Amino acid sequence: MSDVIGSHDQPGLRSDATRACKAEADPFDAMPPGATIIFRFLSGLALMICSLTLIGFAITELGVLRGVRNWDESINDSLAGGRSNWASDLGELVTSLGDTMPILLINGVVLIVLAVLRKWRAMTLVPMALLAEITTFLAVNHLVGRPRPDVERLGPLPGTDSYPSGHIAATLVCWVGVVALFHLYGRVVVSRVFGVVAIILTIAMGWARVYVGMHHLLDVVFGLAMGIAALSLAMYTLGQRRSPDHSRNAVT
Repeated sequence: MSDVIGSHDQPGLRSDATRACKAEADPFDAMPPGATIIFRFLSGLALMICSLTLIGFAITELGVLRGVRNWDESINDSLAGGRSNWASDLGELVTSLGDTMPILLINGVVLIVLAVLRKWRAMTLVPMALLAEITTFLAVNHLVGRPRPDVERLGPLPGTDSYPSGHIAATLVCWVGVVALFHLYGRVVVSRVFGVVAIILTIAMGWARVYVGMHHLLDVVFGLAMGIAALSLAMYTLGQRRSPDHSRNAVT
């Protein structure tokens, strides 16, 4: 009799154990093979570069978009003509947060935290997105070569051109990347808090880059698109196209 009861209990125990294992599974355990990762990343990178380059040529070269270019430049003229001391100081401060060292510092903190938690595979997400962002930026920036706004600029002038904005792209990748990691590991409330921070910082960076005269508005818009595309590419490449089931029921 005990054997019969045990035989009935075992499937239930096994199903409970299976559910528990699934609930604790690392979302990055489902990463695809290395060859697939390389193919996805390089294909997506090529698509990003080609798309943003074509858009950049359209903005800078097409005669039918001359009115759009004039409108784009008028925004810089208007902001430069109405600058105040406090807003100029704020703009320079905000734009400095998107420089190379602060971005690398944020990425370093993320990697250290993930290493302490032994989330080795998750450590690839933000660096991969940043790699896609900087590679696309350098290629498109060189190919399009859009001059920076013809206004007085605040702060040191980078050696690159205006289109697209790398500052806003890198800011989005770092902070929204943190949001994505919290969400993937089921920390929904924390991810929402950081999501608000990410939105504020990204919008502030876009405003600051135009205000200090480093970018046109359209450079910022397509820099934002570049950041979204870079992070989306990294998520897709690593097999994170959908939220894991355990994130829905996680206690935060």
